[in-house]
Amino acid sequence: MRNKKFTLAISLSLIASIFLPNSAMAAYGNDDHRFSMQSVLRSLGSSDWQRRQDIERLLNERKAEAPVILTNALDSTEPEVQKNASELLMRMAANWEFVIPDKSLATIVAIMKSSHSSIVKANLVRVIGHVGPRNQYLQPLILDLMKKDEDVSVRSAAADSLSNFMREEKAAAAAEAVKVMCFCLKNDISPHVRRSVAQAMGNLPSASEEVMNALVAAMDDNYKQVRSSAGSALSRFGPRAKSALPQILKMYREESDWSSRQSTLSAMVQIDRKNPKVVEALIEALDEPNLMNYAVSYLQQLGVDAAPAVPRLIKNLDADNNMNVRLQAANALGAIGPKAQSALPVLTKLSETSDGALKSTVDNAIRRINIGLQTIPDGASVL
Repeated sequence: MRNKKFTLAISLSLIASIFLPNSAMAAYGNDDHRFSMQSVLRSLGSSDWQRRQDIERLLNERKAEAPVILTNALDSTEPEVQKNASELLMRMAANWEFVIPDKSLATIVAIMKSSHSSIVKANLVRVIGHVGPRNQYLQPLILDLMKKDEDVSVRSAAADSLSNFMREEKAAAAAEAVKVMCFCLKNDISPHVRRSVAQAMGNLPSASEEVMNALVAAMDDNYKQVRSSAGSALSRFGPRAKSALPQILKMYREESDWSSRQSTLSAMVQIDRKNPKVVEALIEALDEPNLMNYAVSYLQQLGVDAAPAVPRLIKNLDADNNMNVRLQAANALGAIGPKAQSALPVLTKLSETSDGALKSTVDNAIRRINIGLQTIPDGASVL
């Protein structure tokens, strides 16, 4: 591998002469402006952040050469050089324009397998995740790391990489991955890994019963981060995850942390927004300051299906509430339309005693409710 350095040095000298200003070249101690592989290695091992940043900028400008250059740098015997090269490779690999040749990819895999540094291994497995399902041997490699590697950071990185794969792979190719993810979600000792696995499962192209059951079970995990990630993953499947709604409702009732409650509230809306129990939960959330804005926004989206919330929304029009609360309540009542008819007396009085944005919003709500009432046939009930 190191016998390529002479060729690479010539290439890098040319790159440097084009892209690096004289001041940057002087910083590398190269008076003749020749930029060799040794310069790259020294810079990657340097504690000087600016020096490494110059290297990264230069390599980003020449993405075609960068994978080979960084792969050779990975072969360094200096631990700091190898670590910095793997971090830089990981960041650059996230760019779609950064294409790693198969020869370099094989070298990356070999170094990852032989490395004793968990940081280097974790960085390189994320590089593989960014490469995606181009080669058939990559997914089995990631799955093997998820099951067997002793280091939490490596297993977590493998789960993150698998998440990238799930965005790209065909559903048929995900069957083995599903088995491993379900196993790890249930059995991995690290909550960080279980969280990463749940997130990866949210990117699966289809929601099988096995996946649903595993994610629902994870919503009873002892760790909040795992529960939240499982709920978020289920929400991505939308109506296909209706079977998970009872467990999500249970989590919503039991969680004390408002951010967790907000995420479960969002999941319920995405899965089955018209379900009476979901509407009931949204109405209850109007009494919680940290959730009220989310709840009223969801109720507004529901429109006529949010009719059970009308009495509670009328209370939000009280002068005791701040302006934003009153504005949101008026908007939601207008969105509900004719089924918010019982709010008209309060809205009318409020229109007569207010001005500015509040009056404008209230008048618009009154108009929307009345327009809806005009379209209802005689004798028909709005309730």
